[in-house]
Parts: sequence; structure tokens; C-alpha cells
Amino acid sequence: MNVLEQGVSPTNWKTARILPITKPGRDDSIDTSKYRPISLINIGGKVLEKLLIKRIMQHLHKTEFLNDHQYGFTPQKNTIDTAMEVRKFIEPQLERGRVVIMATLDIKGAFHSAWWPAILKGL
Repeated sequence: MNVLEQGVSPTNWKTARILPITKPGRDDSIDTSKYRPISLINIGGKVLEKLLIKRIMQHLHKTEFLNDHQYGFTPQKNTIDTAMEVRKFIEPQLERGRVVIMATLDIKGAFHSAWWPAILKGL
């Protein structure tokens, strides 16, 4: 069966076994926020997932669909790169005596509580 051609993968490739693992240094806790879930999926599903991600990322980089200022989920870019980019923008403004206002937002668990039907429709 050609999984990519038919657009269907075996059910057991999509089924994960979820194990709660305690965060480092919090071994004897009963508080659920001290755990992180680890999902174990079938090796066939993992291989297919990695292949698809690799091909999608290759396509995005080759066709230049990604903005140069995309730092999240981008290889060889991290939060330090982001901070340096912000600094590179802010410093000249401050040297000219201008006011710079910056707002950031970090919503704990936002990714996990996102409404996936809307995200999929947008994609």
C-alpha cells in the first residue's frame, strides 16, 4: 500500500501510548503540573512523520515561503537570534532619541488549547 498516494495510513501508525514522565527534580509529586506527557507512536508512523516534516521544510526553504524573521521551529535559529534582531532594531532608534515600545506575550499552554478546526481551515 502506498500511504502517500492513497492518503491513508494504518490506524496503528496514528495511535500513541502516552506516558506521564515527571519533570526533573520533582519525582515524588502528586501534582499533575509536575508531569509532562511523552507519546510513543509506532515506528512506521514516526518514520513517515519525519519524512513528511523534512520534505515540507525543504520545500518551504527552497521556495522561500518562510520569512527571514521566522525564528520558531527553524533550524539553526533560537531565542538568542531573536533577541539580537530586536536589539539591532531598537539600538539605532534609541541613539536617535526616539521612543521604542515593545510588547511581548507568552501565553502558557496556548498551543495546547488552540482551536484546531480554525487552524486547519486557515491552512
